[in-house]
Amino acid sequence: MPIEESVNGFFVFFNPSFGVKAFVILFVIFYIIFALIIYRQIQLMAKALPAGVAPFLRFAAILQIGIALAFLFIVIGVF
Repeated sequence: MPIEESVNGFFVFFNPSFGVKAFVILFVIFYIIFALIIYRQIQLMAKALPAGVAPFLRFAAILQIGIALAFLFIVIGVF
């Protein structure tokens, strides 16, 4: 197998479309991690400083995690 065929096959697999797909999936994964960190911060805040708005913030954080996970499934399904 000549080296030209293996190098050409390598570049056919790693085309710009693959780069865009990988970037979008990594972005969504980092967004999910961010949403989990936000949820943890809200838990710590509610424990340290009890407030009446804490349940609403917790609900918003859970909603954000759900939207992020749904977005991940949509992105994986599209690609």
